[in-house]
Amino acid sequence: MTAVDPTGEEPPVVAGGKSGWLSKRTHFTLRWKPTWFHLKGSRLMYGETEQSPVKTIHLVGAEVGSAEDPLGWTIITKDRKRCYHLRAASAADHQSWLRDIFEAQIASAQHGTHTCVLQ
Repeated sequence: MTAVDPTGEEPPVVAGGKSGWLSKRTHFTLRWKPTWFHLKGSRLMYGETEQSPVKTIHLVGAEVGSAEDPLGWTIITKDRKRCYHLRAASAADHQSWLRDIFEAQIASAQHGTHTCVLQ
């Protein structure tokens, strides 16, 4: 995503994958919170700042789906124990993130037979 971070600065370019700010709906309070994401291989890491992407969403076997919000999407983990709700700042960022997530899933040697459709 190329959106400006909450401090008003442009996000840094990170080698080895896509990085940027997305909104993530919190698990318990269901509020939207700006969160830094870094896509590396088949892992989508995230945290509160660029320096702290400490949590990981494994994309292999995960289901990526649409959301009611036209700029949003969901990721349901392979074990179906968690559903992440994410939202981009613009339609271009939405398309870019989904394309890169699908490409990461397909590029993984462990991707199985899941098919990705980008609309």
